[in-house]
Amino acid sequence: MQTLASHTLSPGFRAISLRPSTAPMGHVLNVDHFFMSRPTFPPHPHAGFSAVTWMVPWSAGGFINRDSLGDRTRIGPGALHWTRAGAGMHHEELPEQPGLLCEGLQIFVKMPEAVELDPPQAFHVEPEHLPQLHTAGGSASVLVGAVGGVEAALPADGGTTLAHLRVEGGLQIDVPAGVEAFLLGLRGVGAVNGAPCGAHQAAALPAGPLELRGAGFDALIGWSAPMPRQPRFQGPFSMFSAERLAEAQRRARSGAMGTLAPSPVAWGS
Repeated sequence: MQTLASHTLSPGFRAISLRPSTAPMGHVLNVDHFFMSRPTFPPHPHAGFSAVTWMVPWSAGGFINRDSLGDRTRIGPGALHWTRAGAGMHHEELPEQPGLLCEGLQIFVKMPEAVELDPPQAFHVEPEHLPQLHTAGGSASVLVGAVGGVEAALPADGGTTLAHLRVEGGLQIDVPAGVEAFLLGLRGVGAVNGAPCGAHQAAALPAGPLELRGAGFDALIGWSAPMPRQPRFQGPFSMFSAERLAEAQRRARSGAMGTLAPSPVAWGS
C-alpha cells in the first residue's frame, strides 16, 4: 500500500490524488478524492475523455452541475454524474451551499480512440439507482461496469469498472484477468488480501479473488483494459493523436464546443 499526499489548491479545495505512477489504471487517467467548500473551477472545456463526479454518501453537501448542453443538475451525496465529453463541451461544478463541505471523487476516464470524437453526452444517476451487490460482510455499489454479475447501465469505455466497496466484516471481489486494477481507501481501516489499508492508501491489484476485511471500511475499486498506447494531453483535452489534439484546441477557440457563462452567484458576473 502507498499513502497518497494531500494537496491544497485554494482555501476551499484540497484533494488526495491517485495517478498511474502509483498503480496501473488502464483507461482511468486519475482519481482525485476532493474536499471542496467554495467555488474553485470556473466553466471550462473537456474533450476526449469522461469527467466523472461521484459524491460520497457521507458528504455534507452536494454540487450543482451546469454544462454547455443545457444541463443543470444537483449532484447530491451518493449521486454520480458522468460527463462524456467526446468532441468537446464546457461544464461547471459548484458547491450548492458555499461553506458546506462537499466530499467526493473526480475521475477522468479516457475514451477509446474509436469513440473519442463522439458527440458529448451527460449521464446522471441518483444513489438509489446505482446497482448494488450485497453480501453478509459488505456491499458493492457499481458506478460503471460490472461486479459479481451486477451491471451498471453507463457506457463502460475501455471496459472500465468502478465500484464503491463498503466492508462490514468480510467481502470478496473477483478481479478479472487481463485488466489493470487498483484500490483506493476512502474511509476507515481494513485489510486487502491481508495487507492493512486505510483512507488515502492505494495499491495495484492482481487478478483473482480479492479478500477485504474490516468494519466500516470504504474503498473505491477500479479496473480497465490497458490502453493500447499513451494518449496525448493539452490542458483539459486528451486525444490519441497530435492531429486530433490540435483540432480540439481549434474547436475550443472557435466556440464549436459550446459556451457556458460563469454562474453569477459563484463568480459575481
